[in-house]
Amino acid sequence: MPRDLVQTFAGEIASRDARRLAPYLSESVQARFDVAGTVVGRAALLAFWRRLFQSYALFELHILKAVAEDDMVIADSVYLLGKRGSDPMPVRAITIFEVRQKLITHWRDHADLAEVPQAEMDRWRRLGAARW
Repeated sequence: MPRDLVQTFAGEIASRDARRLAPYLSESVQARFDVAGTVVGRAALLAFWRRLFQSYALFELHILKAVAEDDMVIADSVYLLGKRGSDPMPVRAITIFEVRQKLITHWRDHADLAEVPQAEMDRWRRLGAARW
């Protein structure tokens, strides 16, 4: 079931090991984030996640509620991001996953950025624009 795959994938993010995310992503996955922009391809997306994991001591994605329709999963989610010695910063998002043949092919994140400091948005923009 696509919803189960997405839930398992979200749980793997807490491992902070990009290699553990690879089996859930198609080779040509396309991910679009409100601030970081579009990242195309498994290798580029995994490199993006590696950089995020290096930037934060805590990085988790929690799916609060998910609705599945065929190959699409729409999730009400919250990212928990934290640096050493600071309180976690929650970032709510509506996340849309498209799943085909048991792989995530498209991923769109629409985050609630109202309380996110500009410095964090600048960081995500830099990480999304970096080429690995």
